[in-house]
Amino acid sequence: MIRPKKHMKSSFIWLINLYTVILTMTVLLVTTFFVWSSIKNYNAELNQVETTITTEMASDVSRSLQISQQFANQLVANSETLANLNEYFTKSLTEYSDYATDQTISSGHYFFWPNETRLFLMNHPQVARFSLRLANQKKTFMATQDRPGGTLIFDRSEQRQDPFAITTPLINPYTLNVDGTLNITFRVQNFKHQLSQIDAAIPIQLFMRTPQGKLIFYYSGKGVMNKEKQKIVQAMANNRIDQLTGYQVQRKILPSGYTAVMIVNQIKARQMMFSRTLPIVVSGLILLIGLSSGLRLLFRRYQQQLEMIVETVSHFSAGNLATRVTVIPKQTDLKTLADGINQMFEEIHEYVYTIYQLKISNQEANIRALQAQINPHFMSNTLEYIRMAAIDANQPELAKVVYSFAALLKNNTDFSAQSTLKKELSFVDKYIYLYQVRFPDRLAYQIKMDTGVGAIKVPKFMIQPIVENYFVHGVDFTRNNNALSIKVHQADQQITIEIINNGHLLTEGQVVQINQKMRDTNSIEKRSSIGLQNVYLRMRAYFGDSFDMVISVTDTNCVQVTMHFINVEG
Repeated sequence: MIRPKKHMKSSFIWLINLYTVILTMTVLLVTTFFVWSSIKNYNAELNQVETTITTEMASDVSRSLQISQQFANQLVANSETLANLNEYFTKSLTEYSDYATDQTISSGHYFFWPNETRLFLMNHPQVARFSLRLANQKKTFMATQDRPGGTLIFDRSEQRQDPFAITTPLINPYTLNVDGTLNITFRVQNFKHQLSQIDAAIPIQLFMRTPQGKLIFYYSGKGVMNKEKQKIVQAMANNRIDQLTGYQVQRKILPSGYTAVMIVNQIKARQMMFSRTLPIVVSGLILLIGLSSGLRLLFRRYQQQLEMIVETVSHFSAGNLATRVTVIPKQTDLKTLADGINQMFEEIHEYVYTIYQLKISNQEANIRALQAQINPHFMSNTLEYIRMAAIDANQPELAKVVYSFAALLKNNTDFSAQSTLKKELSFVDKYIYLYQVRFPDRLAYQIKMDTGVGAIKVPKFMIQPIVENYFVHGVDFTRNNNALSIKVHQADQQITIEIINNGHLLTEGQVVQINQKMRDTNSIEKRSSIGLQNVYLRMRAYFGDSFDMVISVTDTNCVQVTMHFINVEG
């Protein structure tokens, strides 16, 4: 039963909606996973940046403190060094030079303060400047990379307060008194460059406080605007950084006691996170729309093609056997389906037409048999009486003829559809015998059959029509060498029947025409006799594709009919 088109449409719509839901859920899950991964990676990157910055700051501060402390320890290592520094602060450079020379001669240890400062600045290029102030002196020594020998100054205003300056007291190891203060200013350009490579575009701001709470360092990332910098610096200076909203503040106490304060603008961080996830979301939406549209277009095309196939099948079921499915040019599964349906239609049409013609032929044959029957019991009894009379009259040949004719008559009035090879050959034997009785010196025949094939069931009248064709169209009783041979042999399960006669010779064109006409189911002759085509079709219907029948001319100029089939009961 063919499903109505409305039901098929609803099924397709349901199927499309189901696939769309599955596709949507899949794309949403994949998109969500990538968004979650992007957010996770961003947070991990932010944590990594904070960890790296903290590590770098701790390392840089430790190096700076170590440099300052080592230099301060060098200056208070012995009393001669402190005395030498006091001489430098109180004498002129010439007088101090003579003093340093005398000290070297007497102690064997050379210490000349301007040379020491030059050596220190040369060995530590990260030091921008340093200053030294002794507790009992009013002047301050100042040295820079541009003036490594340094100079003494009185005005404190000339001492610049650099953002990354470390102050180290000069503690006398003998008296434990603070004999002075060493202030070293370090360059921050390299450190800031390292930070700029680390934080990428993260909107981070960084402060550093000394253990005493003094701000000595500030850095802002690329995503921080000037207005925001001023706001954060002012809040940091006034200790109101925790009162700001929209900022994440983290404090890390370094091993040196310094405190690193990291401030991240959460709004901008979310914006940056959104800018990272937006392409993923947009790509997911585009992919979803594209796949959904493609899926609907694909199903729509399949739906239209299947509707066309179903409609054609409906017409065929309604009796229009000539209808065929329109074949789709493009090689698809539906094209294969359409080709298969059309081939099936052709076979059904051929089969129906064949059965129809055979039914008509059988009806006509039955009518003729009924017309010829004329009370078969009466005729059989009459023929039996004649046969017995012939025997009483010592006429065995006449009795055999009457018996053969009676057997033929009995077989013709038997309406069963099947017989056996043995019965068929026996019937043909009697049929030929009646002709031989009429022409005893002009006809010879032989029938041979392999042992074991006589019980094979076959359609009735499958050999007699071929023999009848010979006597109607091929035999020439003006000759005395007419011959007919019937052989049945078996090889494995294949049965071969050969019917050979030396009657009227067929030309090559006639052989081709007869074979084609015999196999053409659309041109069955509506005639009263049962011909080659009828035998071919009945045997084909009984044995299937294993059956074949061929008419040919042998090398000895004889006409041969050969049948092959597989024993279905073997």
